[in-house]
Amino acid sequence: MELIVLITLLLIIFYQDVRYRAVMWFLFPLLAGACIWYNYESLEWKTVAFNGLFILFLLASLTVYISFRKKELTAIWKGFFSWGDILFIIAVTPLFETVQYIYFFTFGTILTLMIHLLFARGEGRKTIPYAGYLSLVSVAYLIFTEQINHFFLFLNGSR
Repeated sequence: MELIVLITLLLIIFYQDVRYRAVMWFLFPLLAGACIWYNYESLEWKTVAFNGLFILFLLASLTVYISFRKKELTAIWKGFFSWGDILFIIAVTPLFETVQYIYFFTFGTILTLMIHLLFARGEGRKTIPYAGYLSLVSVAYLIFTEQINHFFLFLNGSR
């Protein structure tokens, strides 16, 4: 039941972000709650905190980088990253252990860019529905969790 609720929320976020380039704000707390519910048995709050620190570090680094490039302090949520994208990557932190989250964020971002390049040809918009595409990546992760985890164990040298 938890998986169905979680996948449904992710698909709603995907649809709204791709269609309207906006997601209703209340979906993000619902998503966080669904992630906690889905992973409740093995959830460690220390891991969620580390994942949050990882995101904080990335967002701070991105802010510094963009501010340096523009030669003025720049808020990344004004034209670079939307609040929905930020809320999404925070909401899914309970789904992953820290190493898995780093892999998810990295490969998810790469896949998001690839999906956008594939499907946004000729479309006049310059923005990427990051939360929407990452929702789709999340659905794939949830469906193929076991196979993906075996692949990353293989990459880490464990068999």
